[in-house]
Amino acid sequence: MERIRTKWLVFFYTPFNPPWYTKWRKKGFTHVGAMMFNAEHKCWVLVEGLYGRLNVEVLSRKQSEKVLSYIKRLHGIVLKGDEKDTPNFRGEWWVKEHSCVSYMQRLLGLRKFFLFTPYQLFCALRKIGFTIFVDATINKGSSMPKVGKKMFSYGSKGIAKAKAEAKKSGKKVTMTKKANKK
Repeated sequence: MERIRTKWLVFFYTPFNPPWYTKWRKKGFTHVGAMMFNAEHKCWVLVEGLYGRLNVEVLSRKQSEKVLSYIKRLHGIVLKGDEKDTPNFRGEWWVKEHSCVSYMQRLLGLRKFFLFTPYQLFCALRKIGFTIFVDATINKGSSMPKVGKKMFSYGSKGIAKAKAEAKKSGKKVTMTKKANKK
């Protein structure tokens, strides 16, 4: 039977009151979770490792948008990519801890042993082709430039890219109030 790989949205963020043991983690990378869309049932599935247990929730479209908006309000990052097909893997189970990182790396098919923090997982996912997921519905109120319906990545390079594309197409570039205050 053929296995179809699933597309995942993997989110990283720091909650309002992070646990004491996460104070050494990189800001914005205290916790990691993932979401996938189940086309057969037309729902989103949220998976998180929370304090040694695996939390799986079924969400509607509206609930999933609320989750992503919450992550963006906390200045989190969302990556998009396919899970990796790594059959017949043995050897990792005997020593890995039960953290959000270890649950997500198993879920996504990453079999690298030395991934312990959410930031290390973020870097590993970027190396294997996960891209930053940016969508207008989850970026309301951000300082990101808008050109038509397109949104661009963070930073001055993204703004310059937006302005260059707007100039080519003749569209007006708009910035949100947050960006204009700087």
